[in-house]
Amino acid sequence: MRKFLFFLLLIIFLAGCSKEKTGIVTIDNQNIREGEILSFKATKDSICYDNGKPAVRVFSTTWCPHCKWVKGTFNKVAREYVEAGKITAHHWILDTGDDELTTEIKESIIPPDEMGVYKKYNPDGSIPTFVFGCKYVRIGNGYEAQNNLKAEEAEFRAVIDKILSEEK
Repeated sequence: MRKFLFFLLLIIFLAGCSKEKTGIVTIDNQNIREGEILSFKATKDSICYDNGKPAVRVFSTTWCPHCKWVKGTFNKVAREYVEAGKITAHHWILDTGDDELTTEIKESIIPPDEMGVYKKYNPDGSIPTFVFGCKYVRIGNGYEAQNNLKAEEAEFRAVIDKILSEEK
């Protein structure tokens, strides 16, 4: 019986010491499961499309420090997926009316249907507000307290990939 317990404990110990942790990514000392969605809330809505592709949006302002913190990371990820032809994306600046992702065009007013999306998913009007495919929503940043833009990027990618895997 003692030998059995010894071998059982040895197996448990060795399994716990294994270097292979499938699906776990360590980002700035935080273990995050690859593809895990932690800070976005799932809605019961169908995926919303813009020009036949899932629509990804963020609503922010020029004066919001939280918006400024995440701006570059969101824009980078959104542009990558847009250039790959997988999504449409908008980064609406509420106080100027501009879509920051359309650098060739300087908008001065946010279209009413886009404002409708913002108001539907964030009736209190907080910023930043992320609406990914109308399936996942987040108000505020998920990892700003840890100053972890890598985790923000990983979760943006996880949410977009999840939407793409669910579409049509």
